[in-house]
Amino acid sequence: MAQFKPVFTLGVAHAFFADGRCTHLHFEPTPATERLLRRYQLLVRHSDIGFSLVADLDNWIAADDDESVLRFNAYAQDNYFGFYTAETEGLYTPLYATNKNITADNSGLVLEREPPPQLQSEYSARIKPGIRTPVVVVDIDLNDSAFVAAKTAAAEIFWLRFNTRELYWKYYFFGELAKLELDIHDVGSPNAIGFDQSDEPVAKNGKAFISQIPIAMNSEPKQRFQLKDKNNSGKILIRRLPNAGINLISKSRNLKGQQILVAEIYVNQ
Repeated sequence: MAQFKPVFTLGVAHAFFADGRCTHLHFEPTPATERLLRRYQLLVRHSDIGFSLVADLDNWIAADDDESVLRFNAYAQDNYFGFYTAETEGLYTPLYATNKNITADNSGLVLEREPPPQLQSEYSARIKPGIRTPVVVVDIDLNDSAFVAAKTAAAEIFWLRFNTRELYWKYYFFGELAKLELDIHDVGSPNAIGFDQSDEPVAKNGKAFISQIPIAMNSEPKQRFQLKDKNNSGKILIRRLPNAGINLISKSRNLKGQQILVAEIYVNQ
């Protein structure tokens, strides 16, 4: 009777999500890897946060040195993935990870911004409209000691860990609010975040305020900003302003004239 067992498991964690689980990457073996999977009688079992390689221990075929690396391309299933992922900022080629380069705590694969030279040339030529480019390319060496040890011991779970991106928040106020001397107060953080009024023109006689520092994006933001009227003894106009999401991102300029990326929030009252 066949004894199927996971011999390698890869999961994806992301600090943007409140529960830390990232379900927005899908791993696809390259055509060459599909041939190797058949050759070594390995199955790919997908989960919502990654995948496992499953082997029939009764028919385990040792990898040979010439062809022992499996390659998976991880594609984002969320169009906004790059807006909330720190590692992809300013990057036009895929990240790279391999089980030959493990994090210091032995729990994850290091995300490298510079892939091997052959990958750089391959994917730089593919950055064209309509052509999918993976977020990360993962190489799994079947000759790695941890992989071989999994035949008799429990397979370790390795992780790809992404950090959340920090963006400036930009509030727009319209209507009666825009006629007042506004002030945004941070009431939810021990290190209060300040806001400066933007000197860029705003349509419909509105006003805009930009955070003095970038703020870590999160799927469930915990920030608590209040809107007050400076000229009315600090009267609270809005007890809790809406928080920024990742669906309204644009370029702007700070008070020094430097171009920055902002998460926009519109308030009309």
